[in-house]
Amino acid sequence: MMMLPTSLILILAATILACDIPTSPLSNNIAESFALQIQNASFPDIHNHFLNIWDWGGGDQHLFVSPAGNSTSQLILVDGVITLPWDPPRRAVINGEYEVKDNTTKMFMTERGDPRAIYDVVYGCNPDTDALQTELSFKSRGDLEIGGNIGVRPFNGMYDFRWTPAGNTAYDVDRPWTKVTLVVIHS
Repeated sequence: MMMLPTSLILILAATILACDIPTSPLSNNIAESFALQIQNASFPDIHNHFLNIWDWGGGDQHLFVSPAGNSTSQLILVDGVITLPWDPPRRAVINGEYEVKDNTTKMFMTERGDPRAIYDVVYGCNPDTDALQTELSFKSRGDLEIGGNIGVRPFNGMYDFRWTPAGNTAYDVDRPWTKVTLVVIHS
């Protein structure tokens, strides 16, 4: 009897379990209010938690992983930008607290004209249930379509949201950055 290598068995199992991804493109506008669920199955401290907002003063809302901050299901997506439709609107930007040690920059919500965090809306597979889900895939920082990744890292006993450019190899052992998937959850 021929034995298959473990790595081949895992590849075959992943192929069998993967959900079917539709090929039709999705709009980069979502007018129906939603919350953002955070996924990274290899990191239970944040997996399946939510993006929360925290009034940081001056009209800015900083973004934290639940339970820190205030939950929100009022987000919409306008031309790929996560938006709180308040008066005035707050938009997700990447422009705060750059950290040389891990080459990350804070993502937060503001009414100012800082470089917007722009996303594509894509389909993905839930890592726990294999169900089809709608995700936000990072596309650009303002007018620069440079890609990169959104993740979280420890901040005063909580986790805040940070962007890092594609190919970043910088690492801060004291505040490790962890890549996350942002999943659209309609209320």
